[in-house]
Amino acid sequence: MQWRESEKRVITVTPVARGLVRPALVAVTLAVLVQWAAFHSHYVHHHEALFLLILVGPALVVVATRTWRWRSHKVHVTSERIVVEGGVTRHFRSSIELGDVFAMRVEQRIRERLARHGTVLLETAAGTFPVGRVRHPEALCRLVDRERAAHHSERVPFDTVFEYDDPSSHDYEVNPRRRWGHR
Repeated sequence: MQWRESEKRVITVTPVARGLVRPALVAVTLAVLVQWAAFHSHYVHHHEALFLLILVGPALVVVATRTWRWRSHKVHVTSERIVVEGGVTRHFRSSIELGDVFAMRVEQRIRERLARHGTVLLETAAGTFPVGRVRHPEALCRLVDRERAAHHSERVPFDTVFEYDDPSSHDYEVNPRRRWGHR
């Protein structure tokens, strides 16, 4: 990913994995059942690899694709903006400037609070910008607040007075000489 010239990456976060536990448990359970059946049945013992391929294979494919999708999703917090990118076949990237964020909130259920997971939402004038479901969402909010405060301190305050410096009069001719043939 290309950063701007003065931009520095503060942190990159991979969101919480979703939908990996159940297919993994199904794959392990089916593998154990095939092993148990191979121990008790002569036919299953001779075709054990085929049974594993047919029963456990689809669950492992689901686990692999969901892991790939999960690992491709990233949240980058930089000194100037927040970038959310991800996707396996259809890659997406969306970003929001830190100056555009005026509030943040975390949505958590009781189970998510116990697991220290939550969905971070950024409030802007254009609407709500979902960052995603991450681990330790309060820490991410504190980090973004710190960067927002540093970003705001670099801006010029509203009560700053700018003065006009008159250029030297020696650089300009007040009444240029008239040239013959030009009007």
